[in-house]
This record gives sequence, structure tokens and C-alpha cells, in this order.
Amino acid sequence: MLMKLKAFFSQHAWRHSLTIRTFLGYWLAVFAVIWTFTEFTGYFFSAQGEPVKPNVWLVLALGIVIAAWMSRPRLTRFVRLPERDIELQVTVDDMFRLKNGSWIIPSNCCFKHDHIDRDAIIVQFRDRFFASPADFDLAIAEALRAAPSRQAVVNGQSVRVYPVGTVAQLPLPGAEGRYAYLVASAELNEHGRGIPQLADLQAALPALWTHIGERGNTRPLIVPILGSGRHRLAHNRLELIALIVRSFLNASRHRKFTGRLIIVIQPGAYLTHTYNLDDIEAYLSCAGKLGL
Repeated sequence: MLMKLKAFFSQHAWRHSLTIRTFLGYWLAVFAVIWTFTEFTGYFFSAQGEPVKPNVWLVLALGIVIAAWMSRPRLTRFVRLPERDIELQVTVDDMFRLKNGSWIIPSNCCFKHDHIDRDAIIVQFRDRFFASPADFDLAIAEALRAAPSRQAVVNGQSVRVYPVGTVAQLPLPGAEGRYAYLVASAELNEHGRGIPQLADLQAALPALWTHIGERGNTRPLIVPILGSGRHRLAHNRLELIALIVRSFLNASRHRKFTGRLIIVIQPGAYLTHTYNLDDIEAYLSCAGKLGL
């Protein structure tokens, strides 16, 4: 929550939202409404035979305050696609604070997590819902029991390697029907580091949507910007968002597997990479209308 507040009060968030043009538009509109209302009430009410008149400086100040509030950064944006009955959403938040959907968790093709730092999404998920890494490994092994795999040696350990696009579907405690979909979207080299290949992510996404369509349910899907962290892809995050959205919309042409896709930008990433949510919202709108 603290990081989200930092994102809200960050300089670049206000720079994108509080422009002179936007502020003046809101201020003039608010001033006109307040002044019209006071003129209207002055017509019916009077003091000592004179119409009640407001303090003009108070009206000006009130208009400034309300206009500044209306110009505040909006860290959650919605784009409705009525022709498909789908809603696209982008939000700046900790994805694990969102409780109304199922999470999509990026993973490597070995589903290894013991060599990754605690900031990784898969490690955050593991530590929130499992008593130990060993319990997490058991749950993944059970979910992948029927999935094809091969043996390999990674970082000196013998591991099972699954094809790109393999999904480990884990039920979540609490509300019935919520899942975590762990998707294999990156190969590991012999040192246990992700091999940056956009083709792997491009292949993993359609497989993910197919899996959810066949084995999941229609709960909202909460997805981080896949490929932006330890997968080491050189593509910028806007390109990765576009890839996720295009893949989702293409899959939705054949089967509706959810009514809402929520793309989550971690507050730390928002502060570091100075996202412009106006641009992302505009892209989501165009992608939905034009099928970009």
C-alpha cells in the first residue's frame, strides 16, 4: 500500500495528469457550475432585501481545489469492449492485493524457484500460500503429473524441463474457483538463468489462454507484464503489454474464457520506468476496436 501511495504522489504521475489544459477545463467547468448554482439560489433567497451573493474569492478557491482533485492521477484505467462483453483493465498495484480474480504467474520451463530472489512474482506467491518451498514443489509436481517433460541438468542439478506454454494450475485457498496459473514462458541456460527469447513468450501466451479455456473458469484474470523481469527480454514494457493484449483478444475470438483481463504494473516498476497510463489506455481502446 505504501508503494502505491508513492506512485500516486510521484512527480511523473502528476505531470501526466495535471496539465494546464486539463486543469483549466475542469476549473472553468466547476466555476461555472458553482456560480450558476449561487446565482440560482440568490434569486430565491435574500438578506436585508438584497440577493445572497457568495464570496467570489471563496468560489475561485473552491474551484481550484475541486479542479485539482478532478485532475489527480488515475492509477486504474478501464476499457470496455461491449461487442465482445470484455473489459480490459490496467492498474498500478501489488497484484496480490487484488482478490477478485485468478493470478497468472510467469515461470521458467523447469518451474524452479530456489535460485530466484524474493522480489520475483513466483517467489512472492510461494511465500504467501505455501508453508515451505518443498510444499510448493509438491503442489507443482501434482499439477504437472500428466504433462510431458524431459530430464536436464541446470546449475548442477538434475531437473525436469517442460515445453514452453506448459501450465501448472494451482487452486487458491478461500473463495471457490480461484486459481494460480503458473505458465512456463522462458527456457533456462545451464547456469539457471533465463534465456531471453521473445518467441518463447509468443508461444506461451496462446497455450496459456487455451489451457484456461479448457480447464479454468471465467473469473477475472490478473496478469503482470510477462517477460519484463527475470526473463530478461530487451523489449520495452509497452511492447510486452501490447503482446499480451493482442494474444488475449485473438484467443477471445474463438472462446470467451473471462470477462475481464487485469494487467498489473507493480508500483516500483511504475516509479522506475515512468509509465504513461494515458498512452496505455489509448492503446487498449484502439486494440479493442481495431483488433491491433
